[in-house]
Amino acid sequence: MVLVAKMLLNKMSLRKAFISFGAVLIPIFFASCASVGDFFLNKPSKEAGVAAAEKSKAEQKPAKFKLIYIKTPMLRFYDYGVLDIQPKEKEINLELFKLGKSIGTIRIEKSQICFLNDCAPKWPAAKNFFGKVSYGDLFEDILLGRDIFGGIGKQIVSNDTMIQRFQKSGEIIFYERKPGHILFRNMSTGVTISIDDYNDNSQ
Repeated sequence: MVLVAKMLLNKMSLRKAFISFGAVLIPIFFASCASVGDFFLNKPSKEAGVAAAEKSKAEQKPAKFKLIYIKTPMLRFYDYGVLDIQPKEKEINLELFKLGKSIGTIRIEKSQICFLNDCAPKWPAAKNFFGKVSYGDLFEDILLGRDIFGGIGKQIVSNDTMIQRFQKSGEIIFYERKPGHILFRNMSTGVTISIDDYNDNSQ
């Protein structure tokens, strides 16, 4: 009887030992499976994914809130604006504000430019806006910070600043670009477009 009791106690002890061992082993097994799965799937952590997405967003989207100065025969403006570039729609919108209130939008589409709801084909609109030294996509190229007039007179003055200075049809053009700043000026006629990123530290 005592022998049977001892055997039963030994069996129960073994069962408890196995249960305890299993309770420790099973979480370790699942944890190792998860880490092995992550290793083979090359799956980054959630934090790394969020950080990468934010970095990508910051790289793709330039600052939209701008300080705008426009001096042309058809429009004079100096205040804030919101630049919205929509590559898929091939459309650029520059909404202008005066004393915190929207006064209208300059919209550049594939074949026309609309100045405050007055739309015209690109070439005549550019000529009215800039004068005789212009071309259809000039305003678009300036807003996007691209070379103008095929890059004529282009110079790199520092690592982050490029200028174009040239004479065309008797008029002198100066065009400067660097991160957060674009300046176009027709030195002969006074036509000027200046676009600067706005930040609170500038005041």
